[in-house]
Amino acid sequence: MTSLRQYRQFSIWAMIIMTVTFILSLGALWNIIMGAEVRHEGWVIGFQLLVFICGALLFYFAYRTSDTGQKEAEISKAFESGKAEILKELEKRDREENKDLKTGQEDIDKTVTQIFSGIRKTWDAKTGHKILASLAKRMEFVQGIIYLKENDGDVFKPAGEYALTGQTPAPFRTGEGFAGQAAESKSPIILYDIPEQYFNIVSGLGSSKPRFLILSPLLHENECFGVLELAAFNKPDENSGIILHKVSDELGDMIHAHFAA
Repeated sequence: MTSLRQYRQFSIWAMIIMTVTFILSLGALWNIIMGAEVRHEGWVIGFQLLVFICGALLFYFAYRTSDTGQKEAEISKAFESGKAEILKELEKRDREENKDLKTGQEDIDKTVTQIFSGIRKTWDAKTGHKILASLAKRMEFVQGIIYLKENDGDVFKPAGEYALTGQTPAPFRTGEGFAGQAAESKSPIILYDIPEQYFNIVSGLGSSKPRFLILSPLLHENECFGVLELAAFNKPDENSGIILHKVSDELGDMIHAHFAA
């Protein structure tokens, strides 16, 4: 901005000098014309006027382009315009992300509702198997067990199973084994390398082992009433984790109501 101010001052001084020079030269030319015979004096005066007008136009453009206030206003206007475009783009992106989040949340809630569809909110001998079968159908789990805690101790016993092949789940206490650790920590556990003695899938196409094991405690008011143990061939994604968390919360409330009855 300092250089523009200096340039503007220079253009003003140049215009002053040009104006004074024009007046003096015009006066000298007039004296010559009055004292002697000059041919084509009109062309000479016209040429001087033309030079002066061109100089005046150059001064005008130089003066306008070196206007610091106008430059600052234009820069500010461009900045505000760019800022508005950026904010508009961010708002558009936020709307799209919120729309995606809302859609994802609606899909999650719909899946949880489907899992409990047709299942009574009271626990009985078939509830565990129905829950596991529904989870397997909608979340691609291949085997599962639900353990419930006994009323008068810290022993958890199987209360439902799905697709076990000749295996009998053993009871455990809090802190014993992977399921016992999930009950003790009251936090989900995901294992990526299932030990050899764990689940084995047998079908008409042969046998294979699941690669992932998910253990989710079933809590009510931070007290563990059961453990959900699920095996899968594929790693659960983020949405599957959210769905499983919601299912575990509902099961925890359901089991607590069963014990309290």
